[in-house]
Amino acid sequence: MGIVLIVLGCVYLRWPTLFRRGLWLKTSIAIRVFSEANYIRYMRALGVILIVIGLFLLAGGLMHPER
Repeated sequence: MGIVLIVLGCVYLRWPTLFRRGLWLKTSIAIRVFSEANYIRYMRALGVILIVIGLFLLAGGLMHPER
């Protein structure tokens, strides 16, 4: 699970506007509420948060391999 969060966080950092098109424009609250610049800042911050959580999960799994 940690690796998935790290990869998703890297995707958000690299392509923050990936979901700013199509169906997402009508369904995402963040897209509708934030301006484009604030949305990019939000997605990059979310990417960093996901990477940090993923690293903690990965480190926890390496410290306790019997789980």
